[in-house]
Amino acid sequence: MKSKTQLGALLMLVAGATITVSCKKDVKQDKPKTNMELLTSGSWVRTSFTSDPAYDWYHDGYYTTNLFDLISPCETDNFETYYTDGTWELNEGQTKCNESDPQAGTLPWAFAENETKIVFNGWDEYILVELTPTTLKLGQAFLLNGVLYQQTQTYGH
Repeated sequence: MKSKTQLGALLMLVAGATITVSCKKDVKQDKPKTNMELLTSGSWVRTSFTSDPAYDWYHDGYYTTNLFDLISPCETDNFETYYTDGTWELNEGQTKCNESDPQAGTLPWAFAENETKIVFNGWDEYILVELTPTTLKLGQAFLLNGVLYQQTQTYGH
């Protein structure tokens, strides 16, 4: 009788383990996207352009930290697209500042310094401040008349 009880208990244990294993959900971890995949995932529209400290964009004595407000409305609908072949495209969007300008223009681009920088046309360099599926933030620093300016442009999809 003891062996029948032990056998029954063993069968119940095996059945319980089988049910537990078969009901266990597979947790699938998505592989994080590379910077190339994130950057080339679609077009980017500029949503912010700031300067620290305030900058005189038009050299008219008016200093501001919010450079985005100085951009013409015909430029705020522009969008940029990065392609995996190293081509960057600027599209004028729905409104063009000058109707005779082409709708889109291209330049070469490349990552630099372990993908911490983006270089346009071989010389125009920006720091990759942030890159997520929804945000691209580029920074650029320069010295002018003894003042170090840090300007940041933020883009979204």
